[in-house]
Parts: sequence; structure tokens; C-alpha cells
Amino acid sequence: KKSKMAAPLVVAVVATFFASSAAAKSNVVFLLTDDQDYMLGSMRPDGPLQKTRRLIVDDGVWFNNGFANTPICCPSRAEIQTGRYMHNTEVYDNSCGGMDFINNQEKLNVAHYAKQLGYATFYAGKYLNTYGSPGVGGLSRIPPGWDQWYGLQGNSRYYGYTVSNNGVPEKHGNDYATDYFTDRIANRSLEFLANVTANKTPFFMMMGTPACHGPNDQAPQYMQTYAGMQSPRLPSWNVAPNPDKHWLLRQIVPMDGGHINVSDVYFQRRWSVLRSVDDMVERLVNFMVQANVWNDTFFIYSSDHGYHLGEFGMLYDKRMPYETDIRVPLFARGPGIPAGLEINQSCTHIDLTPTILDMMGMSDTPSQMDGRSWLSMAQGIAPSSWRDHFLVEYSGAGFPELFTSQPGKFCTADASNESSIDGKCSCTFGAVSGVVADKSPCDGPNNTYACVRSITPSDNYMFCMFHDDENFVEYYDLNADPCNLKNLAKSTPPSKLQELTMQLETLKNCTGANCRNA
Repeated sequence: KKSKMAAPLVVAVVATFFASSAAAKSNVVFLLTDDQDYMLGSMRPDGPLQKTRRLIVDDGVWFNNGFANTPICCPSRAEIQTGRYMHNTEVYDNSCGGMDFINNQEKLNVAHYAKQLGYATFYAGKYLNTYGSPGVGGLSRIPPGWDQWYGLQGNSRYYGYTVSNNGVPEKHGNDYATDYFTDRIANRSLEFLANVTANKTPFFMMMGTPACHGPNDQAPQYMQTYAGMQSPRLPSWNVAPNPDKHWLLRQIVPMDGGHINVSDVYFQRRWSVLRSVDDMVERLVNFMVQANVWNDTFFIYSSDHGYHLGEFGMLYDKRMPYETDIRVPLFARGPGIPAGLEINQSCTHIDLTPTILDMMGMSDTPSQMDGRSWLSMAQGIAPSSWRDHFLVEYSGAGFPELFTSQPGKFCTADASNESSIDGKCSCTFGAVSGVVADKSPCDGPNNTYACVRSITPSDNYMFCMFHDDENFVEYYDLNADPCNLKNLAKSTPPSKLQELTMQLETLKNCTGANCRNA
């Protein structure tokens, strides 16, 4: 049975570094998957990550309330790298902040501090969605702090991609044995481990897998592994349209049979590609055990955000403020972390870099970071205080060229064949206009919001304000309604709504310690 726990910059950086330079150096490995859900069963005991559960989950701490602060790739990854909320990274969408982020916030990323602390650093996999583009330095640019760099150009792919191998372009084709990207990350990671363990140097490794982001090309041995399976049918599954929700959700019609098949095939393919991640974890752990460094190594596993599959009639994707999209798998093992511990306090992406630095001996969080370390809590020490609430924020897509609309032409699939998807559709509009058309992605500029998410022994709620011409508000009691079905905003007293609005405004404008203490 698992045990549980209840609920000026340069000067500060230098002071923090010298205060922690004498600390013992443990190794840190951080594996970040792409689009992996928490609520749809990706970590089930009978699911695709059984070896990972045995090697990491069962040997460490599981977070019951792990969250992304922004449910979209690039803003979330910038938050992870810097320990700062989206409004402080100023990475608002998948354009990734351009040179402004590179010339400012990225300079104080997690690897910058790891190098100061004497660590050999390594990155392999997907980084930011625009990495490698000519306008942001191309493939010759290596972000600060990384000794060894194997960064993917652009967004997640499994075949036919280009990586920056320490600043040199390396193109890959479509041969599984030499090109499958999840396996390439594993192989490159093992090469780094072989070198660094031979030199007995403390190391920090971060890996960003393409799985389980589309196109979800399975390894040959795992094709059709889950053919015929259905995605979980949560209470919100195919509930559409939703007249009590923001504009976007009011437009969506329920999925028909063909669309349901597409959503289910997405589920199947996501599980199949995660099998290769499971293999990678096993290979990494086995090597570290044989190299006699496993007992001195922290291993953290999470995803950049969650995912939905059929909830509220949306076939697949993220971007929404609901639990499916913001909850993420989060677990860790390592020195001092007892096996079987569960943590109920809310821990979010802005906490990851402060925690990693704490694992390296830097116990004082750099002043500009908005998150805080959960290491002591993971080692069984109950905190004297912890946040009651945190911020979720998202800036809806404003790039019309990203959108496709197909009136009268709809995607479909054969649910018994993982390779059968035809067409592209994240949702289907038409509930209000009567013009039924598939949309991809299911997003828009008016899907811009900020939310306060609160978890305490007595409260469990989400309050969201949308930046649209309606100033739309959504409010959910998640103890009574864990799937965001009933918007309580119109039935809530104005005084309570004002209290929640003030709480949200404080978070929207916080920075550094003001965020940690909010």
C-alpha cells in the first residue's frame, strides 16, 4: 500500500550558486513525453508503459496532482526549461517567442545552472517547435548550457526528420533500424551515458520523445498492438454542443461513427508509440544499474501537457482548460525518495526546473523563477506550507494558415486498423451555424484564457476568464464534477466571483517569489 502526504537577478544567481557549490552531486535524468495524457489511462497497469511503472513508479513517488500550466507544446516547454509562467517567458504560442525568448529568458534555462554546478549536460529530442528554423539561429544554434546536443528540427516526427547533432545537421530517412526517432534518442542517450559514467562526472540528461504526438508512427513490432481498442469513455465523452461553455465549445457537434473511429484509432496509435518509450526507459535504467550509478541518480518522468480523445465531441488534441488537457503524468525516483509514496499537493511544470536544481544541490530557487522545488516533499518531508492554487493560461491560435476546414468532407477510420485514418479533423463545427465542417486544429483567437486551479483538502475548483468579446467565465467544482461538465458561473454569487477574479488577477501578474507565495 502506498503511503500518502497531505495536502537584483545576477547577485541572486551568484549567491545561490556559491551557497550550494559544496552540496553532494546526484545525477539527474528527465524524460519528457509529448501529448501524453493522465486521465485517459496511458499509465494504467495494463497499459503501454508497464516496464516504466515497475522500474520508476513502483520504486519512487507518484504525484496525484501533476499539472501543465499551459496545454500546448511550445509555451509549456519554455515554462519547463525556465521555471516561469507563460506571462513571464512571453512564449505565448507555437511560434516559441522567436529571438526575444532566445536573447532573454532562455539564457537562464535549467542547463545554464547545471553547468554552473559542475554537471555534464545532455539534451536529445524535441525541444521547441521552431528550433532549427533560420529565423531563430538554424540548426547550428545550441541553446545555453548543453554540452551534448541532439535537438530535433521543428515538431515531433518519427521518420524523415533532421536533427542538430552538436550544431551539425543530420538527416534521417524512413528505415526503422537507423532512423526511428524514439530509438535514436535512446541510442544517443546511451552513448552519452557510456562516456560520462566512464569519467565519473555528475550528469544531467533531458530527453524529449516524439511520442505520443501525431503522426504516432509505430515501430514495426508494435503496429496493430492495440487495434480495436476504444478510448476511455469519460462522462464528458461526446457531450456536445455545450451551451454553458465558451464560444468554441458551443459550435461543436457530436462525433458520428466515422469520427468516433478516428478518435479511437488515435488512442490505439498513441499507446503503440509509447511502447518504444517503455523500451527506452528499460534500456537506460539497465545501463545505469550496470554502470553502478543508478542509486545516485534521480529519474523524473512527465509530459508537456495532457490530451483529450472525444471529450466534449472533440476527436483529439489539447489546448483546452479542462482536466484532460492540463493533468499530466508526473513521477520520480532517486536518492532519499521512498518507494510507494504518493503526493496529493499540486505540482506543476514551473516546479520542474527548481526541483532539478535542488536535486543538484541548489536548494535556493533562482529569484526569477515562479515555481518551487518539491524534492523534500518527495523525500517524505511534509512541507510547512505549499501553494493552494496555481495559474493555467493559454493564448488561442491566431494564425489562419494553420487551420483547415472541410465542409461536406469528413475524416474517417476503421477502428480495427491502426493505419486507417483518412483526413484531418480535431472537431466538427455546425451546432450554431448549421454548416457542418471538420476543423483542425480545434482552436481560435477567442480560445484565450487564464484560470486559477485550486486544490486543498477542502477545495477543488477551477475558475477561468476568457479573453473574448463576451468576457466569458467558467467555474467548476471538481470534487462534484471532475470532468468539467457543469459550469457554475451563472449560479455563483457575484461576491464569490469577485473573490475568484481577484485571486486570478494576482496570479496573472505575479513573478518570482510572488508566484511561489500566491
